[in-house]
This record gives sequence, structure tokens and C-alpha cells, in this order.
Amino acid sequence: MPSFRFLYEKRRVGGEVAADALKITGDNAPEEGWEIVPSYDAKCLVAYLMSLDQSHELKEAKLSAAPASSSPAPAKEEKK
Repeated sequence: MPSFRFLYEKRRVGGEVAADALKITGDNAPEEGWEIVPSYDAKCLVAYLMSLDQSHELKEAKLSAAPASSSPAPAKEEKK
């Protein structure tokens, strides 16, 4: 089970694995026939965070890499 367990539900697989089921391997993987899926609250939290305005820089959160330009660099012309 991932961290913040209250944001996930462990349920039996009914036919097919759910499209939003987590793909967990190793010791944390659910038993055969079970799946871990995000709860309704988790989906609402993600929707809220994605809706926040991210159009400006924050002094507190410095970017580690320069942002990529949105348009490709113009092609260089060859001199003849």
C-alpha cells in the first residue's frame, strides 16, 4: 500500500483490473486478485492541484533547469 493510505482503496478485482489501478511490484504489491485504486478524494485532490494557476514563477521554488522554449530555433541558412 502506498503512503497516504487514506487516499487509496484496496478492493477485489472484479473481472478486469481497473484502468486507474496502481501498478505496484515487490513487497508492497497487493495479493493476487486484489488491486489498489485511488479514492474519490484522491481524484478530487489531483483535480484541484491541477487547476491551480501555475503561470508565474515562485521565488520559493527555484527551477533547477532552464525552461524549454515553446518554438524551435530558426534554421540556419547556408551562405553560397
